[in-house]
Amino acid sequence: MEKNNNDLFELMTKMYGEIQEMKGEFNNRFDKVEKEVTKTNVTIENDIKPRIEALFDGYKQNTESINQVSDKVDELQSDLNRLTIKTLRTETNIIDINKILRNQ
Repeated sequence: MEKNNNDLFELMTKMYGEIQEMKGEFNNRFDKVEKEVTKTNVTIENDIKPRIEALFDGYKQNTESINQVSDKVDELQSDLNRLTIKTLRTETNIIDINKILRNQ
């Protein structure tokens, strides 16, 4: 009976040692994962986030510039329409004057 107890105790001692070894390995792996997560978070905060903000600022500036150009194009189109109308009126007046001059 005592031999069985000794064998059982040795087996449990061996298993405990293996479990402690596995625990150490898990802790090492977990520490590595924590370091990688921290490194990734630092990269996001210091590198990626500022770049995204810069891109967004550039996007806003481009949008404002496009809106200004669009407004200017609209103004130029209105000016062109007015000039086209004036030109047509002037051409009509010239035609009318030519008719009057021919009839005289």
